[in-house]
Amino acid sequence: MSYREQLLADAHAAIAEFPSRKSEIVDLFTLAVSEIESGESEANEYELFVGSVEAIRKESIPGE
Repeated sequence: MSYREQLLADAHAAIAEFPSRKSEIVDLFTLAVSEIESGESEANEYELFVGSVEAIRKESIPGE
């Protein structure tokens, strides 16, 4: 699976986990894809997206 495919799969999973944050997750996904299309590293943009989703997870789950 390519980074772009994994990015899309992770975005869908994050939206399913945090539907109230859908807009933010879509924005993060769109930014990552835009950066990749501009020539940035797919691996780096994927890692940045995953880090942002992890931050959402920590904000959303008490005690984490």
